[in-house]
Amino acid sequence: MIAWARGSDSRLRIEGRSVASAEGPRFAWPASAVHLRFRGRTLDVRVRDTLLADRVRDHDALGVFIDGAQVNRLALREGDAVYRVALRLPEREHVVSLVKLTEPEAGAITLLGVGCDGSLEAAPPPRPLRLLAIGDSITAGYGVAGPPGCHYNAEFADASRAWVTRAAQILGAELHLLAWSGRGVLWNNNPEADTLMPALMERALPGDPTSTWDWQAFVPDAVVVNLGTNDVSRPEFDGVAFARAYAAIVDRMRLRYPRTRIVVALGPLIADDDPVPGTGRLTAMRVTLSGLVRAHLQQGDENISFLELSAGDPAQEGYGCDQHPSAATHARLAVVLAHALSDVVQSPPPGTSVVLQSIP
Repeated sequence: MIAWARGSDSRLRIEGRSVASAEGPRFAWPASAVHLRFRGRTLDVRVRDTLLADRVRDHDALGVFIDGAQVNRLALREGDAVYRVALRLPEREHVVSLVKLTEPEAGAITLLGVGCDGSLEAAPPPRPLRLLAIGDSITAGYGVAGPPGCHYNAEFADASRAWVTRAAQILGAELHLLAWSGRGVLWNNNPEADTLMPALMERALPGDPTSTWDWQAFVPDAVVVNLGTNDVSRPEFDGVAFARAYAAIVDRMRLRYPRTRIVVALGPLIADDDPVPGTGRLTAMRVTLSGLVRAHLQQGDENISFLELSAGDPAQEGYGCDQHPSAATHARLAVVLAHALSDVVQSPPPGTSVVLQSIP
């Protein structure tokens, strides 16, 4: 017999930005997660998938992680539905995480309830570090689950395998991931998408302009900003205007979080010879972002750094969909970021150690 608990039950824990409601928490940013613990063999979940009001009719997907391993991918249907998360597990305690794999364009998920054949226990506590990441398709893990040569659709989205998400796993950090493919600082890749990341990052639910986020509800130990790939792809790109707008984002982060490490990252998809030889966009972006960091350092802000992410060798690592980074590239970049943030990791308790290593 399945006993149900409401989605708002205090024994459940949400990681990532969410909005509370009478029916249960609602979340839409990629890599947002529901964490729970139960004793028993069978687990069900009742959720509502609300599609974004746009022309794209993608549906959301949840990655099911049980006792540390991904065991399933739940493709959600529009509206309310019950999904069987686990069946015939060993009769003991299990830790379960349900991770939103899809981007904001797929919609928002409301957790309505959790049912199990045993007892629902308190979820594991939050991990000790806090990481906030702001980015676009690269940070969202666009097409990371697709086969070589694929064109993107929601089936190939997997934010759990994105480079920042994997770095958070290595570091043992709670993650708030604010990423949406095609979005930029001053220009979006798609001119029909009129909302830019500086406005989207203010929202708890990216598709809802009324859901203002309280920035003090999650004070991170580190902020990673990786924007600009979509801006520089636009023909109207203006380097001076871009630099000013990017600096405003970093200044806002520093004003909100005076003691937080800020990492300004240069993504791996910008090239000097794209779209035509001699364009020099990578060099220009490197000068702009590293110069921004240098200006902060000269003003006495020593808790900021510049991190360039190399594209790697596609012959060795391959591509995800639409020549975006592959799973192998994301795994490599995760280790790069984890090492860049290794000094942010708090001192471990006596007799323990923090080991930074690659993950499969």
